[in-house]
Amino acid sequence: MPRMKPKSRKIQDRPSERTLLMRRARRVLKPLALLMLGGSLLLALPIGWRMMEAGSHNAMRQAAVVTLADMGFRVQHVVIDGAITTPKPAIEAALGLRDGMPIFNVAPRRSARTLEQLGVVRQAVVERLLPATVRIRIDERAPAGIWQRPDHGFALIGTDGSVIEARGGTAAHARDPGLLLFVGAQAPAHAGALLALLQRHAAIGAAVIAAEWIDNLRWNLILRDHAVVELPSRHVNAALALLHRANDKIALLNRPVRTIDLRLHDRLIVKPYVEPAAATIKPKHS
Repeated sequence: MPRMKPKSRKIQDRPSERTLLMRRARRVLKPLALLMLGGSLLLALPIGWRMMEAGSHNAMRQAAVVTLADMGFRVQHVVIDGAITTPKPAIEAALGLRDGMPIFNVAPRRSARTLEQLGVVRQAVVERLLPATVRIRIDERAPAGIWQRPDHGFALIGTDGSVIEARGGTAAHARDPGLLLFVGAQAPAHAGALLALLQRHAAIGAAVIAAEWIDNLRWNLILRDHAVVELPSRHVNAALALLHRANDKIALLNRPVRTIDLRLHDRLIVKPYVEPAAATIKPKHS
């Protein structure tokens, strides 16, 4: 029988070092390339979106909003900085923010203008932090006091006389019991000037809890012990300086007085509380 030749085994050559290096480089660079592509898309989205917003293609814009929302560009987080008296739900309600809404339906400039219509907000900045965060920075007006309106409601007012919160006086007083109460139809317009004078005469200002605007001319100050200080219509600073000197000398603001009248120039008239007359006891006749 003829002898069978053994089958020859095919020997596979080992890849060269260059080939191995290229394979390793491809494995490393592929995720990096995908990451760079994704980053480029994120950078390009705001630019493309601004170009689309500038156009008038509403249908195309809305289609893009929906497509991007399906890709994960939805509101998941709302970050608010600087809001002290403005509650977060009020801000979100004013802007129509809700969890899961398309983030590109949040227009930063228009949203900022909407917030600035709230009396307490002096300035607002709204930003989209893609893909899912809306950041809001608020600069609030400092409240000057609480105004009792003619309808007996309470509003929070600023030093310029503007109404910060039309219905927020009670809550503001709970947050800051030191806020003065202003009474009178035109009181807010004159509140800032009075507060500046009371800051100059700090000992008097510390004793005042309310101020009433009288006859659209002048102020009555109500002290913590319910005494009334009647200020003049003119030269108010001089009148307060006179009261300040009297308080330094005899601690007038701590005495049981009913009224302190400063309406006459260089005069200080004090009306004390009338002491009840002592009861007389008649002897019994036997």
